[in-house]
Amino acid sequence: MVTYTMKYFAILLLATLFASIFHDRGKCDDTPYPLRNTRQIVVVRSKTWDAFEASMSIYEKKNEVWQTIKQGIPVVLGRNGLGWGRGFDIDYNTVDRNAPVKKEGDGRAPSGIFGINLAFGFPEKPHYVKLPYIKLTDHIECVDDVASVYYNRIIDNSKVEVHDWKSSEKMSTIDVYRAGVFVEHNTGSVEKGCGSCIFLHVWDSPDKPTSGCTAMSEDDLAFLIGWLDPAKDPLLLQFTEGIYRRIKNDLSLP
Repeated sequence: MVTYTMKYFAILLLATLFASIFHDRGKCDDTPYPLRNTRQIVVVRSKTWDAFEASMSIYEKKNEVWQTIKQGIPVVLGRNGLGWGRGFDIDYNTVDRNAPVKKEGDGRAPSGIFGINLAFGFPEKPHYVKLPYIKLTDHIECVDDVASVYYNRIIDNSKVEVHDWKSSEKMSTIDVYRAGVFVEHNTGSVEKGCGSCIFLHVWDSPDKPTSGCTAMSEDDLAFLIGWLDPAKDPLLLQFTEGIYRRIKNDLSLP
């Protein structure tokens, strides 16, 4: 009886822990568990919170089993590594209370679980891209001004009546944005100052970090963009190796 009770208590405690790690916020109300519906995940892992070099693997679920599509893809993160971001709400104090938290301009890429459902680039939409797509023209900006109502949004400035921002990224003038994917960090209920304009995009070089995005070679990015399918609810999972090892079995990750 004692053994059975202790085993039951241990299982209950573990379930409670991981229920507390993932909470729904805003846009997540219809998805109480972030991995419930996804059949495509992009997993980025760095060695430490402060490392800017990382490795990316992509997986697809077939017959309820995660299949490796590609792994060991080199990527670069923000110049200061990773910081807990705002996607599917993770109680980072439960996982690592000493981890840095993503802020605007901190040079960190966001850590957590995020939707990736919008692609962009310089040309017209390539035939192989299944995601919704924005062709970057002179009018397309991503607003990073925390005082703007458009903070952390990609907007067409020709269709906005009130231009209330003083700072933005003119995306068509930034060469590494010639192809990319918008990362849904800090989008559900936007918190001013928690980070904006986070993308997967082409890197300058494998030894040059970004300001807070995740970047890779043009060939690897083209493969990724062509593979992503909105019908399969793709997600980006971005963690340190230590955190990923701690959570992957209990969350049925590959």
